[in-house]
This record gives sequence, C-alpha cells and structure tokens, in this order.
Amino acid sequence: MMKEDVLTEDMTQPFEEEDYVTERHKPMPNKIHGTLQAQIIFLLKSIYGNKYNPPGEVTLKTEPQTSTPDICIYTKSKLDIRTVTAKEEEAPITTIEIQSPSQSIDELQKKAWELYFPFGVKSAWIVIPALKAVQVLTNDDQQFFFNSGKLSDPITGIELSIEKIFEDLL
Repeated sequence: MMKEDVLTEDMTQPFEEEDYVTERHKPMPNKIHGTLQAQIIFLLKSIYGNKYNPPGEVTLKTEPQTSTPDICIYTKSKLDIRTVTAKEEEAPITTIEIQSPSQSIDELQKKAWELYFPFGVKSAWIVIPALKAVQVLTNDDQQFFFNSGKLSDPITGIELSIEKIFEDLL
C-alpha cells in the first residue's frame, strides 16, 4: 500500500473546528463530553459486555445524511475486519448523544426522531451534563427522564446508576 492510499487529506493544512462540525453534523466535543463518553462506555462494557458492544463514534448510513452518535449499543458479536465499511449500514439498538453547550435538547431529540428511529434504532439516550441527567426516547414515542437513581432503558433492559455516570462532574 502506498502512503498516498492512506493519507487522503492534505496533512499540511491546519485542522479547523468547522471541518469537524461540518463532517459530523455536531459540535466538537470538550473535556466533559469526552469524560462522560468514556465513563458510559466503561460502565456498559463492564456491566453488559457479555451481551452488548458499545462502540463510540460509529458513522451510521442514515438518510438524508449520515450521522455519528457519541456511542452506539449493538448486540454482542464478533467484528469481521474483512467486511467493515466506512458507513455502518446495520442500525444499533440504541444511540447515545451527549449534549454539547452549543446544542439544544430539541436538536438532539430531532436527530433521534428524524435520523435514528427511521434507520431502525429502538432507543436513543440524550445525556444532559448541565442537569446530570439522561433522557431516554423510544421509537414507540415513550420518553423517560432520569436525574437520580437508576437509568432504565425499556428496550435493552440496561440499567445504569445516574450517580456513576456523572461521578466525575461537580
């Protein structure tokens, strides 16, 4: 393989935040976002790793545009590196979006209703750092809000402690 095959972008140009936002259709994550993403993946993997795979930043082939949730939850399976595509065509069971300061909850709900649910996703979580809360939406129009105790997703049966999710935030 030639280096030209690997490096498809001009690496001499400075990275622009606008490029990230345009490419992923969402704001660039900050330290709080990254910490929450890591914590949720850790909790999912450590508690439900025998049943689910929780990869981060999977580009989904949603319509009319692709979308990249912060975390997806798939049923546990072995990944075949020979058949991986750049845009995932298999819908995850659940998507998880972590709200950035420049995003509204309405915007993230709209993403669930207009992109994820038509694609085949069954539940969508919206993590709200400022409230230390998680909203769970389901594709059959149910909505749940958790700001203490256990988050419970009726689709997957996943239960996570809200306090554990947000334990690194003041």
